[in-house]
Amino acid sequence: MISLSCSANAQFIGINVDYGIGYSAAPGKVDGYSVGISHPAPFIPNIGYSYVSFIDKESITNPSDNSSVSLETTTTIKTINLFYNIPFPVVTITVGFGYGADNLYTGVETITTIDQVESNLETSVSEAFFHIGLPFWNTIEFHLGYHFMSFSSIDITKSDKFQGKYPTVKKSYSGGMTTIGVQVAF
Repeated sequence: MISLSCSANAQFIGINVDYGIGYSAAPGKVDGYSVGISHPAPFIPNIGYSYVSFIDKESITNPSDNSSVSLETTTTIKTINLFYNIPFPVVTITVGFGYGADNLYTGVETITTIDQVESNLETSVSEAFFHIGLPFWNTIEFHLGYHFMSFSSIDITKSDKFQGKYPTVKKSYSGGMTTIGVQVAF
């Protein structure tokens, strides 16, 4: 009887926007974000999208002529994810998982440049993440998040486009993106 007399103050829809402040496998500056749409229906997952991009620069030696070449790799990781909001009395916890593959216009793409010649490699990626948020007034929430993205190591010098014999340079760019964000509910 008591529950019938109380009015519900649940949100109808919420929009999450997160900014990536770091990625553990990136050697420098990171461009990253995560967005999502939340709804109040239980047991039906919410949907989102994650993106992170960074540049890795290094020099390698070509063993055939002992010349040093500059290697620049731009790595872009994109996933589509599903998540659940788990309310607690003081904080909100969000847990989710994601996946990226070429047929979804997502995944991992590395573009490596050696002597102005580009090589493009792509692979699938999986993601797991969580956010811990502090809600205010039932309409806004500030949160911190961590997105772990996992995929196989990539040989960034493996391409028929590169002239010469370059040593194998395997990179493991799997890592975690730390985010700060806000959710606005309507």
